[in-house]
Amino acid sequence: MRTYEFVNYFLNPKSFILLLIASIYLGPSSSCFGQDVAELAMRARNHLYDSWNFDSVAYYFDRVIGEKYAPAFAYSDYGWYLMLVDQYDEGLDYIERAAKMAPKDKQLVAWNSWALYWNGDLPKAKQWINKALAIDPDYGEALHVSSRIASAMGNHQEALRLAENAAANDPNWRAMIPWSLAKAGRKVQAIAWAEKIAQDEKVFDLWLLLEVYAHLENHEKALDYLEKSYNARYPFMPWLTMVQELKHLHDYPRFKAIVKKLNLP
Repeated sequence: MRTYEFVNYFLNPKSFILLLIASIYLGPSSSCFGQDVAELAMRARNHLYDSWNFDSVAYYFDRVIGEKYAPAFAYSDYGWYLMLVDQYDEGLDYIERAAKMAPKDKQLVAWNSWALYWNGDLPKAKQWINKALAIDPDYGEALHVSSRIASAMGNHQEALRLAENAAANDPNWRAMIPWSLAKAGRKVQAIAWAEKIAQDEKVFDLWLLLEVYAHLENHEKALDYLEKSYNARYPFMPWLTMVQELKHLHDYPRFKAIVKKLNLP
């Protein structure tokens, strides 16, 4: 998934257009027009999730965060960036701040839940994902995060139901089905689903199948999917060292090689 695909998928284009139009009429902030701030925020986003040019990310965020017309998504992106530079708690604060700035933005609300899930705060993660699903009960990404939370809480049947619902509403999350089956200990079914999806793999499938095989302790297969995810430019590759499900892969030379290629900040 390249830059334009990723932006179209994760950012409501109507909201961004309205932001640009409004900024033209609202006038300049303390240092630049609101339109300029929004454009800089988009550049930061593209460098963070697509080109992985982290020096440029820092440059653009320095000119966006704190500006009068900085969009809410910029604060979320900045929070994810801070996690990469070992400011994890501050990063969580910015991601939640973004969700509170735009409480009707299902993506930002879901991303806050996802960050909390990563941090192990499952009760709070569940509260926030329920907010995202209240905005849009059919939102695939929120259903996917909800499935992760249910699995982590030991409710594997509910996790599978949510995974199936996520896949039905958004094919990007179809590999959550084998993911939830693997987590439930249903290895044969998980592998059967994974092999079926592998016949027509998409970028989001690659990462989820990486997690599936990592959980099933098929490390070589997991590393194959790690390399595929890198080559396909999976947007959240830079955070791979923070994913608990992959901790046992860290000492493998192939894992270390991917981390080195990312040139993380």
